[in-house]
Amino acid sequence: MRYKDKTTTLGIRMAVWLSAFLFVTGCSSGKRYNLTAEPNYSLGTMWFDAPVDTSAQVDVFYIAPTCIWDWKDQDGKTYYHMDVDNPKQRGRVDGSIRLAHALFGKYCRFYSPYYRQVTMQSWTVAPEETERRYAVAHEDVVRAFDYYMTHCNAGRPFILAGHSQGAKAVIELLKHSLTPQQHENMVAAYAFGYTVSRQELEKYPLFRPARDSLDCGVLICYNSVSSPGAVSPLFGENAVCINPLSWRTDTAYAPTGRHIGAVFFDGKGGMDTLRHRIGVRIDKNTRTLIVDGLDDDAYYIPSIGELFPKGNYHVQELNLYFLNVQQNIAQRIAAFRSE
Repeated sequence: MRYKDKTTTLGIRMAVWLSAFLFVTGCSSGKRYNLTAEPNYSLGTMWFDAPVDTSAQVDVFYIAPTCIWDWKDQDGKTYYHMDVDNPKQRGRVDGSIRLAHALFGKYCRFYSPYYRQVTMQSWTVAPEETERRYAVAHEDVVRAFDYYMTHCNAGRPFILAGHSQGAKAVIELLKHSLTPQQHENMVAAYAFGYTVSRQELEKYPLFRPARDSLDCGVLICYNSVSSPGAVSPLFGENAVCINPLSWRTDTAYAPTGRHIGAVFFDGKGGMDTLRHRIGVRIDKNTRTLIVDGLDDDAYYIPSIGELFPKGNYHVQELNLYFLNVQQNIAQRIAAFRSE
């Protein structure tokens, strides 16, 4: 399944993406933000420090979720983007990346860049402003992906994966950055906790939603709530969803017996596994997973309640179906290699 990398130059692809972005937002010159230095992805320090399993025949390029809040420097200037050199800010991001490494690292060589992600408050402003801020973050992601493809991938099949803001980055890479040759070598794209509209499905040919547990080159996407009323205001127009207990896209209920296990880690590396705990169905109207068997209060985070109200399990998307998704990673890799 090797291919010859015919990737166009980074400058051309960045120009195309930014042109599309500026057209959508109506911003001709871009709004000026306080920014720290852009990451240099030739430096190992700009990548999460994870052991590389050289025996693994498949890579994963993982993009972290939003973990940073607005912050000020010593001069009182406000920043809406992560400082990738700040140890405290890295510490807030590293826990989520460790979770992803535990999920994917069993079967994949793991690559995850630090990038100037937008802050949590950036998702509460007008959508046009969110997109303007996100453009900075995505420039970093594109450069990191280009570096990974040029210097690390070596023609191996790969998985794209991300959670929340990282899932948006996966979706944007599929829209604007992947070449046909790269897509041919992509096992799948896991975009946990974000949204894809019907208009996007119709516009972008690389958006092929997964239909079962074995199809390859597809987009796996879902959001989890206990009731339709808990859907995030960010995800109101979602059109893509698959049930990670049954790997079906219809509304059939998957009972707790299909739930292999949720996995949660504490700050000391301890692990708690909850087996056969939840049942899941897809709500037809919102294309969202409806989950039962959990205590809404136990998972509610008031500080982000404006975006993710009580009953919304956005933060726990990787945890809740951890063993089901990990099994599916192995299934899709095997299916890809048998093609």
